[in-house]
Amino acid sequence: MFNNRNLSKRILILAWPVILEMALHMIVWVFDTAMVGRLSAEALNAVGLGGQIVFTVTFIFAGIGVGTMVLVARYTGSGQKEDVEKTASQGLGLGFIIGMVVALTIGLLSRNLLMHFVKDPEVLRLGIVYMRITSLAAAFMIPLNVCSSILRGAGNTTIPMIIAAVANIINIVGDYVLIFGYFGFPRLEVAGAAIATAVGQITGSLILIGMLMSGIGGVRVRPLQMFSFDKDLVRKIFKLSIPASLEEFTHSGSRVLSSLWISSMGAVSFAANSIAVSAESISFMPGYGFAVAASTLVGQNLGACRKDEAEESALQSTAMGVLLMTMIGLAFFLFPTVIISVFTNLPDVMKLAARCLKIGAFEQPFIALSMAMASSLRGAGDTRGAFIVAATSNWLVRLPLIFMVIYVFRLEVTYVWIATLMQFVVESGLLTHRFLRRKWKDIDLETI
Repeated sequence: MFNNRNLSKRILILAWPVILEMALHMIVWVFDTAMVGRLSAEALNAVGLGGQIVFTVTFIFAGIGVGTMVLVARYTGSGQKEDVEKTASQGLGLGFIIGMVVALTIGLLSRNLLMHFVKDPEVLRLGIVYMRITSLAAAFMIPLNVCSSILRGAGNTTIPMIIAAVANIINIVGDYVLIFGYFGFPRLEVAGAAIATAVGQITGSLILIGMLMSGIGGVRVRPLQMFSFDKDLVRKIFKLSIPASLEEFTHSGSRVLSSLWISSMGAVSFAANSIAVSAESISFMPGYGFAVAASTLVGQNLGACRKDEAEESALQSTAMGVLLMTMIGLAFFLFPTVIISVFTNLPDVMKLAARCLKIGAFEQPFIALSMAMASSLRGAGDTRGAFIVAATSNWLVRLPLIFMVIYVFRLEVTYVWIATLMQFVVESGLLTHRFLRRKWKDIDLETI
């Protein structure tokens, strides 16, 4: 049995680089928004919407990294080095194939995808430019995600954080010189933002792939094994990954649909909701960090046949995540206007967004619980269970309640946040119930 202090230290070692990595991604998002926002409203809308489509589609298909990570963690725990390398190599090979298909699809269908959401011809034109360029990045973003998942499964979260820092620095510098044409570079505006994103992601991916092929980070990818697919191993990876992709599709679809409904409530309500969501996302960084720690430790301990330690790791990671996100929630409750003022100075929007964020404060412990419990189940190989709960909470709780708030009772947007709070209460309860049944302890990945 782990000493609690040693376990807490191990969890923090795994979690803090992930938290910092998420913070870096948020900083890039802020820089992107600020710099593109200096061009025009049309440019900002085009990049915002085009980027949302590209990254949502990419993240859905990046579920291949989940299955790879689960197997790598399990084999790492059991000391099966050859299986770790084979899984990492073939998972990365699959990531390349899926990435190429996704990139080609986004590039060819960018106009068709945008036309469902955009009426303004200038926004449509700029959005197509942005999507076609960033689709090149999608071909490398999925392999990059797989590489990061491999290292996290092996217990190394520091290298993915360092690579994210490199990619994000390239992105920010590229934005500055290519959007506005500084230091002799051409002024490319929206195309410049897209190129900066693509170059950053491609560079990060190539560096990380090179490190894995060199064995840096504790795992070596064998190029000759990448496309020499083992049918049974590929089946395992897909059987674990498909539910994870469906789970991401469920969450993403629910967010997009609810945003479309909220847009019908008027400009002030839509802006207030968007800003409150942006402010609330600050709290997701620590939650995600402790969730990754839980997933890694659960997988490795199960691989080492230490089932009690796997449960203890999950529970302690969850407790630490809940504590930290609850503290952030307290700040949301006590200082909502101060936090919202960072994002807008429009009085009507500020007032409504602050009320939304105050409700969001009560969501924090339940979101933390959901993130950690779902990640623990995934780490054990129960990706199907995490998907079933996500589908239940989104499609049977969140969306029906939001629909009734907007179209039946015609209430203000704060009631949408109450509906979302109810969703997270249900979701965290269902995930905790599934975890405490402890059937995940007996999942045999060799027979799935």
